[in-house]
Amino acid sequence: MDTGTTAVERWLAAIVESSDDAIIGESLDGVVTSWNRSAERMFGYSASEAVGSPLSSLTWPPTEHEDDLDLIRRVRRGERVDHYETVRVHKNGTKILVSISMSPVSDSTGTLIGVAKIARDITTRVSMERWLLASNEKVRLLTEQEAQARAASLADGRFRELIENAPDGVLQIDTSGKIALANRAAEILFGYTREEFSRLSVDELVPEGRRVNHAKHRANFVEAGVSRPMGLGLNLSGRRKDGTEFPVEISLSHMNTPNGVHVTAVVRDVTERKHMEEKVRALQQSYMAELEARQKQAERLNQLKNEFLASVSHELRTPLHTIIGFSDLLSEELEGPLNPTQRDFVSHIRRDSDHLLGLINDLLDLSRIESGRLELHVESLSLRTAISEAVSAIRSHADEKAVRVVEDNIGDLRIAADPIRLRQILYNLLNNAVKFTTAGGEVSVYAEQDGGVVRVTVADTGVGIPTDEQPKIFDRFYQVSNKGGGAGLGLAISKQLVELQGGSISVESEPGRGSRFQFDLPTSSL
Repeated sequence: MDTGTTAVERWLAAIVESSDDAIIGESLDGVVTSWNRSAERMFGYSASEAVGSPLSSLTWPPTEHEDDLDLIRRVRRGERVDHYETVRVHKNGTKILVSISMSPVSDSTGTLIGVAKIARDITTRVSMERWLLASNEKVRLLTEQEAQARAASLADGRFRELIENAPDGVLQIDTSGKIALANRAAEILFGYTREEFSRLSVDELVPEGRRVNHAKHRANFVEAGVSRPMGLGLNLSGRRKDGTEFPVEISLSHMNTPNGVHVTAVVRDVTERKHMEEKVRALQQSYMAELEARQKQAERLNQLKNEFLASVSHELRTPLHTIIGFSDLLSEELEGPLNPTQRDFVSHIRRDSDHLLGLINDLLDLSRIESGRLELHVESLSLRTAISEAVSAIRSHADEKAVRVVEDNIGDLRIAADPIRLRQILYNLLNNAVKFTTAGGEVSVYAEQDGGVVRVTVADTGVGIPTDEQPKIFDRFYQVSNKGGGAGLGLAISKQLVELQGGSISVESEPGRGSRFQFDLPTSSL
């Protein structure tokens, strides 16, 4: 599986990196997730600078365009946007005219996870179109004699040179649909010579299935008098001399001449880009399927791990109970007195066995929680009773350390919870508080009702927790300090038990000034 995935990733990377267009991956919150070489060349930022940064902060002009924001909102709703023309900014401050295609990226379940963007620099092409429009307007204002002289000059000079060297096909069509002008790129694109173009109607460059309505569309365009920029997301096709069809983008503009309105069409073959978009889309789907397969494998491995932990924990607890039982019998000295050294040995056996049993029970609880096999029996119970039982369980430990434990302001509150799991939460928090409080310190527990929840607080005057450590302390196996022993499971289990019962848990702490753990659980009306 790893080999196949690596090959897919290399294939995807090679296609993306070899594209002449900028291909950019973006998360739903607008952060760049991928940035190919053409994006580096087009916008001036390296991949290391771009990835992880908001795309709007890199390429958008200082004033955001509402049209841009509306299109982005559409894509994040799952829509596609094809060939939208707008302005972006190079790292050096230069403005760039670009054509952008945006498509949503979903995983195999249909969940939207990001946005894919393909951008093409159209600065040169748009400049040419604008120059043509400006020239056309000037021609319109000239007298008939001046227009004829100007047209001849342009044909022999800069206008002709610009048209000839344009990378896209340029056609000029009269009111009857006849082709009055065609450049070199149009000859290559459609396969006709200029002489052949002069005998053709533009309708013959349209696939046969669309010719019936094409004349009507031309008339409507001339009547409307509104130019149409390239990249409006229309699915257009051209037809070559040999009959083959290919996808195109077309920009249309008007020119008033003494012989009537002429239409200038700039035609671009987008076959390669369409193929690239399809390849990227197919690879995205393949990659997401591979990720889903890996996720399922990880879930299966996690399930096996939980089953293994449950089995091992059960097998370990049986001999441990035997060890604890025999150590109790030895400590009772029913078979004869023990000398001080032997009593010390038995005490060590019992203490360490209890410690190991506690770790095994924690692992078993964690396994049950993560596998969804932990059953809760929620009932109405007295919070004061639950707290008193937990305090009694850690009292001897606190006395050994000379730490005072105070039950303060509990009141007659009732809470909806599993009694065993509530005592486990309280025991974990109180035991930790005593563990990290030095001799002469104090641990207090109190509660208050806030609307429909009861908030329980366990506070101590201990060593405290550094600020940067606090977000991690509820993680499995995480320990701020290893001086207290344990496996770092108590707080992780407590957090999950609280959340399983519809509550939340948090911590406030400052090094050297103690900690305050708080958790909320629903009140009981019974």
